[in-house]
Order: sequence, then structure tokens, then C-alpha cells
Amino acid sequence: MDLITTSAAATARAGIRSAAFKTVAVPRTMSSLGDRSFAVAGPRAWKKLPPPLRCVHSVAAFKRQLKIFLYNHAFS
Repeated sequence: MDLITTSAAATARAGIRSAAFKTVAVPRTMSSLGDRSFAVAGPRAWKKLPPPLRCVHSVAAFKRQLKIFLYNHAFS
């Protein structure tokens, strides 16, 4: 079972605009406990990142860009 599904795969339409921005589908839940699960909290946190950060291709570059993003938002 996949914990995270891309929006394009969830809707079976790979050509939609969200596919280019690497968005993920956030499953609906019926309780606040379900909202705290990784399958829901992970995609919500991912969607809050700016599109250029989501499109980074390597893990090292993502970590570096995420650190810069978090540092800039902590002191603004």
C-alpha cells in the first residue's frame, strides 16, 4: 500500500497542471487522529512548500534548499 499518492495518479490524469508541480493527494479523514497520520500529515506539509523546492531532483539539493527555506521563514 502506498502511503503517499501523487495528484496525477490519484485522478488518473497525468497531464493536469498539478502533475508538473509535484503535488500530492491528501486523503480525507473522519477524525483528528487520522489527521495526524503520516499518510495525511506528510502530504499536507509537502503542499505547503513552494513549488521550486518540490521540484528539486536530488536529496542533497532538497535538504540544502529546505534548510534555506526554513531559515528564511524562521526570522521573517
